[in-house]
This record gives sequence, structure tokens and C-alpha cells, in this order.
Amino acid sequence: MAGDEGSDLVAGEKRADLLRALSYVSTEDAPDGGYIVNGDLPPEVAPPFIRAIMRIEAELLLQDAELVTVEHGEPRTPEERRTDALIALLLRVDDRSHFS
Repeated sequence: MAGDEGSDLVAGEKRADLLRALSYVSTEDAPDGGYIVNGDLPPEVAPPFIRAIMRIEAELLLQDAELVTVEHGEPRTPEERRTDALIALLLRVDDRSHFS
């Protein structure tokens, strides 16, 4: 499911649906120098986006589980994992290599 090669699916959802959902997402500067992600997705657009983020987050959670040690605990927080899932989704939606 990572790249859904040979199809126009990203994390199990139609690329067009995810692009539509992403058109409602914006960022703003955070006081700490980072970014705040905002998204006011209409009800008909939100479900594919949420499912895709959850699927990617689940992939990352499984990867993180393999890295847990007594000395270091979890490699990232749930918030970091969710942020990484969003970034991964953006990269996958933009990956056009499967059209080659």
C-alpha cells in the first residue's frame, strides 16, 4: 500500500480525492518557528483524507514498534508520527513516478 504502484491510489484512496482534500489544507507560522497545519475539510472530502493519514500513520507505528528499546522508548511521539504521516501523504500524492 505504500506507493500503490500501478494504480492511481495513494494509501488506498483515489489521488484525485486526496488532492481535492489537500486544497483545503493550509499552513501558518507557529510562534516556535515551526508550522501550524490548518484544514477545514467539507464532510464529503474529509473521509478519504482521514483514512489515508490513518493508514500511513499505522505503517509508521509498525516501523516505530521495531525500534522501541528499554533505553530509548518510542522513537517519536504520536504528534510527530501524525506530522510525519501528513508529510508522507504529501510526498506520495505528488509522486508521479507510477505514470512512467
